[in-house]
Amino acid sequence: AIVIMASVLYSVVRFAAYFYIKQNQLSTIALKSREQSVLINTLKFIQTHKLYGGLHRIHNQYHGIITDEASVSAKSQIITMIATNINQFISGFRNILVLFVAVLLALNNEMTIGMIFAFTAYSVEFSRRSTIVINLIYKIQLLKIQSSRLSEIVHATDESSLASYFELNENYSLSARGIYHQYDKLAPLVLVDINIDISENETVLLTGDSGSGKSTFIKILLGITEPVAGSLFIGGVNIKKTGKHAIRKITSSVLQGDSLFPGTIYENITFNDNLDNIEQVYEIADAIGIHDVITRLPLGYFTQVGDMSDFLSGGEKQKLLIVRALFKKPKILILDEADSNLDIFSEKKVF
Repeated sequence: AIVIMASVLYSVVRFAAYFYIKQNQLSTIALKSREQSVLINTLKFIQTHKLYGGLHRIHNQYHGIITDEASVSAKSQIITMIATNINQFISGFRNILVLFVAVLLALNNEMTIGMIFAFTAYSVEFSRRSTIVINLIYKIQLLKIQSSRLSEIVHATDESSLASYFELNENYSLSARGIYHQYDKLAPLVLVDINIDISENETVLLTGDSGSGKSTFIKILLGITEPVAGSLFIGGVNIKKTGKHAIRKITSSVLQGDSLFPGTIYENITFNDNLDNIEQVYEIADAIGIHDVITRLPLGYFTQVGDMSDFLSGGEKQKLLIVRALFKKPKILILDEADSNLDIFSEKKVF
């Protein structure tokens, strides 16, 4: 009974500390996330912070986050140390009490010396194994804190893979029926009963005030965003039947916020390093008016670029995005303010 009660007390102390450790770990995760966000956003928008004198504010914000992290970490260490000391006291007191009871029984001739050694050995072994089990359960609970962060990703609905089995016909008309959308359940609807028919080889211009949902509707067309209600049809076939992958095979787009990924200019256009298509890339880039700019670079089309490359202007980056979209030879081309950084001459040449 003494050994069992000691094990119960050990588990009570262990899991009482767990609830405090859990809250501290959640706080640490949130603070680490904020720290990384501040660091990445500062590097990304360093020019803006310099021009508007925001570096001092960023420094104070970052310093505050680091201080909070250190405080939370210190609290966790203190709680762990207290729990460890209490459990060591319980373990020592248990051993003394077991030995005391065993000696009393021996003095009353109810237990022999050999039985005392056996009883003590069994009690120590039971305590050791129960401690291992309790610590294992404790560690599993701590792991659940980390795994819960991945639950939203792990349990997300996978995109339909029907595209592998369904072939679109030669009719690439686009239709939308009863499209409704809101950003979350508490937000107002940004798209209300949108119905549209776009025939093959037809050019359509979407206009509207800022925030009216134009970009959101485009993302729905591309399968990036799911509408709250409504259906999309390509060539009269519901997009749910074709699958998003099939739609993306026949579409190209230049969206707001699109950027170059780390890699060469050629890789950014073709999404591979196969040189079989290099002449086609030259032709499209020349038509868009970016070929001469690229060839003047030391490594030409094999120059390394990225989102933060500063040797290309905003307009030149946008031209590369247009070349990327055209290289795919899409059946449907969707542009969302794809000329926002182009001058009038370049805009006329592109469009």
